[in-house]
Amino acid sequence: MLPSLQPTRPIQPGQPPDPLPRRRPPARRRSSGLHPAAALCNADWHIAAPLLAALAATWHTDIASIATGVAAHSLGQGLALPLWGWSADRFGPARSLRAGLLLAAAANAACALCSGVESWVALRAAAGVGFAAVAPSVALSYDRLPTSRDRQRAFAGLTTVTAASAIAAPVVTGVAAHLGTWRSVFAVLALCTAATAARVRVEVPTTVYGRGTRSAPEPTHRPAGRSGRTGTAYLTVIGMGVAEGAVMLALPALLAPVLAAAGAQQAASAALVVYAAGVLGSTLVLRRHARRWGPVKLLTAGGSLGCAGAVLVAVTPSVAVVLLCAAVLGVAWGYLHTTLQTWLPHLVPAAERARAASSFAAAAMLANSVVVAASTSALQSGHHAPVFAAGAVLCALLTGWAVSTARHWR
Repeated sequence: MLPSLQPTRPIQPGQPPDPLPRRRPPARRRSSGLHPAAALCNADWHIAAPLLAALAATWHTDIASIATGVAAHSLGQGLALPLWGWSADRFGPARSLRAGLLLAAAANAACALCSGVESWVALRAAAGVGFAAVAPSVALSYDRLPTSRDRQRAFAGLTTVTAASAIAAPVVTGVAAHLGTWRSVFAVLALCTAATAARVRVEVPTTVYGRGTRSAPEPTHRPAGRSGRTGTAYLTVIGMGVAEGAVMLALPALLAPVLAAAGAQQAASAALVVYAAGVLGSTLVLRRHARRWGPVKLLTAGGSLGCAGAVLVAVTPSVAVVLLCAAVLGVAWGYLHTTLQTWLPHLVPAAERARAASSFAAAAMLANSVVVAASTSALQSGHHAPVFAAGAVLCALLTGWAVSTARHWR
């Protein structure tokens, strides 16, 4: 049977004909609020340090008591990550992220009004619990992208945003606290977090096939062979999280004690800015490399840079070398972490991807806290060489393990 022809209007002199029907483009994924949520989460992590002196003066206490709130924030976030991973898998990334942001907004609003150290510490822990929803929700949202290159570039873009917030947050916080009060910082952060929660939108990507529309196919990269067993996969995810936290998170945090032991306390804040700038620069370059390089090459590049940075400080802990190491470790983080974020959750079944991402992040955060607490006293005593030499060895082991596991990905 011949297809029926649609009637067309007659063409008048000087009038253009009807345009040819155009093929409907594929529907795109709509994800709103992910980048602002990640930026606010990272900013919330960095705003407490510039306010320690002001908070101590307000409540007539020492800075060590106020610093407990920083540890409480990290502990709350690390312990809450698996819960939010289960929530994202069960209820979807949008609902989970929205609930976490609302909790964080309420906690920061209460921080702006609190009247004592004890309540402030508890509220900082609650803010950490709320912002813990960001990592698994973003990971599950990007997991639905059709190819690994799309996921890698998405994570690189997200890391660019978080690195920029890490540079800007301490500066903006210091200026705001100098011009006004520290309470205004938490109030503004609460308002921004609540506004971001209101605009969170995450939809499953769809593609047009023929006459109908259905969900885009699952990502083509799957765990091969026995590496897909859930128990072994979770051990791999958590083990790599511990190793990454002990190296890629702990070593940059230990640069400040090295500078303090060398009598260069003012350079400690500069090292953090240089590190964030290294992360920012690496993610901008990584967007190009992600198109051509596979996971083995990306992991090797990041791990090699991490080893080189640790060896530099172990050999010569001068101020210039420490600052160079901060930049190198920032670049290494951009390559290594985004690659592990992209590939590691795919060792587990699709229904548990958010739980895998949250387990990886929680293991990294808790390992970072343990290593920093155990190594700070040694660095203050001048024993920097064994600490950073051990970091270089552990970074080499992490790189070898990650590359070996990546060979099972296809």
